[in-house]
Amino acid sequence: MTGKQAYQPVFHQFISEVENGFLLLDETSRAEVIAFVKSQQHNSGAFSNRAGNPDWYYSLFGSWLSVALKQEEQQKNLGKFTSAVQPAPEKVVDKFSCLLINRILGNDVKKPSLFKLIGWIRKGGKNLNTAYQFFLFMLSFDALYGKNRLAYGGVRLFLNFYRPTGNLPCSFFASLLFARFLTGKKLSGEVAVLMDYFESGKGFKVFPEQENADLLSTAVALFVLKKVGADLRLVIPDCLNLVQDNYEKGAFLSGDGDSSQDLEYTFYGLLTLGLLS
Repeated sequence: MTGKQAYQPVFHQFISEVENGFLLLDETSRAEVIAFVKSQQHNSGAFSNRAGNPDWYYSLFGSWLSVALKQEEQQKNLGKFTSAVQPAPEKVVDKFSCLLINRILGNDVKKPSLFKLIGWIRKGGKNLNTAYQFFLFMLSFDALYGKNRLAYGGVRLFLNFYRPTGNLPCSFFASLLFARFLTGKKLSGEVAVLMDYFESGKGFKVFPEQENADLLSTAVALFVLKKVGADLRLVIPDCLNLVQDNYEKGAFLSGDGDSSQDLEYTFYGLLTLGLLS
């Protein structure tokens, strides 16, 4: 008699897809990606933001990339940073990032309650990017509670009363759709709405009316659509062109005209490749 297959948290699914995307690259490109990721680690052990400063949010992507690329030295260095430094209490994105980094590194940390996680979002206020907060909240909740029915009931209740305002960016809408899917809520027209963010010849865009597609929106939308069982055949060619066109010397660019290299979009580029493989 075989036991039930262990639940794989979403962030582990991300890492598996990134690893698949990395393996699709040729040897030269793989070496370039590894060199780029290594170059982004600050001497503190954290990973750097675009300004070259240690940053919890970028360290989260650095941790996922280091695991996917099997870079043990980078993981060890980051572990030294997380054991020595704690995010400021008012920095909500940093707190979620720290929690997720500790989970992937296997560090023994106190497990916050579901109510505390929801409280972090509430304390974030309007000054923080709501999409980032909700995205990191769902990843953290999933990493901590997996398929716990009682906890999922709490998130279902939260979603019943959560009413985002304004025109939603693609990644935020995708996160809400995925939250509904994870908690067993019925999906009706949400999949079609998410597909409205896609434009033929480009990819998925932050907003449907926006000019350019970008890798963040494309990667998150593809991941969610794939998980809910949507038909991706019509979007695959353009999404593949988008990611191929934005590779540059070991990193992936955002795709929306920004020429800066960073860990976040390198992660999303490899994630997109993996999802399309």
